[in-house]
Amino acid sequence: MQMSKREQNKKANREAILVAARDVFSQLGFGAATVRDIVRASGLAIGSFYNYFNDKDEAFAALVEAIVVPLARDLKTARATARTPQAFIGEPYRLVADFARTDSANATLIVKNQTLFRQTFYLASIRTTVQTDLETDLRGWMVEGRLQRHDPVLMADAMLALGIDLVVQTALDPASASGRVAFLVDLFMARLAPAAHPAA
Repeated sequence: MQMSKREQNKKANREAILVAARDVFSQLGFGAATVRDIVRASGLAIGSFYNYFNDKDEAFAALVEAIVVPLARDLKTARATARTPQAFIGEPYRLVADFARTDSANATLIVKNQTLFRQTFYLASIRTTVQTDLETDLRGWMVEGRLQRHDPVLMADAMLALGIDLVVQTALDPASASGRVAFLVDLFMARLAPAAHPAA
């Protein structure tokens, strides 16, 4: 169904505010940035900002969600198409590292606001979805004997925490990405690989 002109304008204005917010947070950092800075960068009236967000915290949370939602979908697909424990563990981490290496605008945002990025992710509703999906996949592979027995909840916690750290560290030092991914694969393969798939 085609959007009305008014709906198109609303969508464009929200996107303009988020682009401006990302630029401002990347340049000044969240703490120093103000709503007026964002509005000035967007070229819109200050009332336009408050049509979509109550404060700069909500704008930052929307930016984090815009990063995580499509990434979470890709991670789920990577696990669904994996045929070996190495791929099940490694492909999602490679996707995360590739995102941090290639999406320079969002990488800059993350580097400038590392602590807040982590905090916002852990408080976001999408985090529950990401973790639940990972727990379900871990449990399924364990039941099928493709991974050693483990606690999927605790394992998902650990994998997720190290995945967020991988985003931040790769954004800080893109050249370290492949080494970090290899380390994480070795780390989890040592605990999860069944006898038929020993860690190399």
